[in-house]
Amino acid sequence: MTSTKGVADVVFCLDASDSMKPCIDGVRTHIGSFLEGLKSDQQRAWDVRFDFVAHFTVKGEEDSIGHAHFSLYHDEPKNDVLDNLYLKQGTGRFFTSNIDEFKRGLDKVQVLGDEGPLVALDSCLDFPWRKADECHRVIVFMTDEPFETSSKPEMEKQFLGQIQQKTEDLKILLFIIAPESPTYEELSEVDKSEYEVIESQSSGLADVDFKKLLSSIGKSVSVSTVFQQALYGNKEVNRGIFGQANWGSIGGAVDTSDRT
Repeated sequence: MTSTKGVADVVFCLDASDSMKPCIDGVRTHIGSFLEGLKSDQQRAWDVRFDFVAHFTVKGEEDSIGHAHFSLYHDEPKNDVLDNLYLKQGTGRFFTSNIDEFKRGLDKVQVLGDEGPLVALDSCLDFPWRKADECHRVIVFMTDEPFETSSKPEMEKQFLGQIQQKTEDLKILLFIIAPESPTYEELSEVDKSEYEVIESQSSGLADVDFKKLLSSIGKSVSVSTVFQQALYGNKEVNRGIFGQANWGSIGGAVDTSDRT
């Protein structure tokens, strides 16, 4: 079996609501620290690909909520992540090994609206990862709001168990950076998950030392083990747990009002 210790796909799930510009700037400025932490074992060469989902919600008619998800190569309303993952059946472009390209993508992110965290995490889970027995699959989830104050927590919480199971089945290393939240505490019970509780709810995680944080996450990935296909086999997962494939896209936002 091919050695997998030096391969990683990393997706940042970034709350792009109104307050989150400091966090997005922090990731862009210090993403090199993640690589430094990852490569702290100098005996190992790493093949790393990056992408992100920057997400926000907007209110629609009759209490509906629209979810907009943008990534490195899908940064316009008519070319968003949801279209390319679900409506176009994953034919869009994802991931880059070029750190400068990743930074430029983050520089284009605009903050707006509110949060829809579990819907965004589900989109991240459906990215076209490399095979589980060939790659560390990593999601870094960042928000400055507890889940309980997001745009539609009652609707999203119904799907928490499915999100947890899907995360485990895909063998994702999930790193949660967020204020204290009972729901995020539950989410962190997933195998191979870590939850960094942000003590102060500063706007956009402005008080976070992103250089130290990203270096620490990189080191955690570097010492992690990978999925052994020979022992466990592959598991099928349900794509688009929130029904994203059936939503349709209007101006980059999708309506989840019928999921409540």
